[in-house]
Amino acid sequence: MIPLTAVLSMAQFPFDFMPPPSWFPTTTQVLNALYALSIRGYLILVLVGLIIYVTGISDGLAKTLVIFGIATYILGPIIVNLFADFSAVEPVTPQSATSTWLDMFGMSDADMIYLIVWIGDIVVAVCCLAGAILYFTPTANDLTNRGKSLIIRALILAPVLVFFHVAPYII
Repeated sequence: MIPLTAVLSMAQFPFDFMPPPSWFPTTTQVLNALYALSIRGYLILVLVGLIIYVTGISDGLAKTLVIFGIATYILGPIIVNLFADFSAVEPVTPQSATSTWLDMFGMSDADMIYLIVWIGDIVVAVCCLAGAILYFTPTANDLTNRGKSLIIRALILAPVLVFFHVAPYII
């Protein structure tokens, strides 16, 4: 028996829900997207988390993004392939995940990482400059401490960004 509140809310919903004719292509697409996120998107989550940490906007969100990115890298492919086995769809391959990634974002993962590294460079430069200005402001000790914090956080992210700038020439 359907509860009365569900019936009333479905009656007020302006769109008709049309389920897909077959759930297998939809399930395959979702699993490919999750696999692409676990083999490519983890690095984006880690970089965005580090950039948020440098700015000091939300340390909790930054740490959550970094931990989620690392956990996605370690556990993501295993969990996605387990779900693919249970749902009896075609196995998820890196090639199908790559095509799903390109369909979703319209750019390759390398281009997206280069864009995020470029944004990270700007954030590091601004945080170093703002930290230096705050550090050398003689009016308040609180500003000096905040300036030190910004400079140290920017120096934490700088070697990571240097690695991403140098890695294409090494490999």
